[in-house]
Amino acid sequence: MHPIYPDLKDKHVLITGGSNGIGEALTRSFAEQAALVTILDKDEKKGLAIAKECEQFGGKVNVYSVDLTDTSALSETLTQIRKERPVVDVLINNAGYDPRYPLLEMSEQQWNDLFQLNVVHYFVTCRELLPDMIDAGRGSIIMTSSHVVWVAKPDMIAYDTTKAAIIGMVRGLAQAVGKHHIRVNAVAPGWIMTERQLNQWVTPEAKHKNLHEQQSIPIELTPDELVGTYLFLASDTSRAITRQTLVVDGGYAQS
Repeated sequence: MHPIYPDLKDKHVLITGGSNGIGEALTRSFAEQAALVTILDKDEKKGLAIAKECEQFGGKVNVYSVDLTDTSALSETLTQIRKERPVVDVLINNAGYDPRYPLLEMSEQQWNDLFQLNVVHYFVTCRELLPDMIDAGRGSIIMTSSHVVWVAKPDMIAYDTTKAAIIGMVRGLAQAVGKHHIRVNAVAPGWIMTERQLNQWVTPEAKHKNLHEQQSIPIELTPDELVGTYLFLASDTSRAITRQTLVVDGGYAQS
């Protein structure tokens, strides 16, 4: 279903949160492109299972188990990767969480913890990996934002804020590293029917409203619907595109 980008062959693609949901679909898809994939995820068991499956079609996936909210552990893991693997050509900061809270009924610790996962780990991976990208004179960084930046869900104020912060990071970073031929973009998905969403938040009523009242196109958005956008932004096909956010939500948000 997805085109093959010859320039992605043997490129080193690092994906945070690559064991589940959107990240799992990205891991499989980049492996199918014959890229060298590295995933960072706490769910090491699932990651290793995906890596094993990808071996069947010649995919190369390396799994590093790390708590992305532990800045010291994350920095150490990235240092290890820099020693053991080639320079990262494509960095996909993807891991995140979307809790619901009534209005602002959340503690400062809950607020800070969400930023630690949804924003801080994006910054840390860029800080640790960009020097090698700059030396190589190439790279594509893709960050996962969300259409809630425009839709603004009232029970997801903290999440809304983290995803808006990512777009600010993308715009500033793209301006700073463009001279090194490094592109920085974001993908803003709509409500993607991952296993976790289906288990925690999706009801028949909410799903029907999303498809038939809120989205312009009444299609169920699965992780596979996003893959093509990430592949395009990773490939040199999009070499003139940077500092942009592509909204993939079936036409819900009016961006």
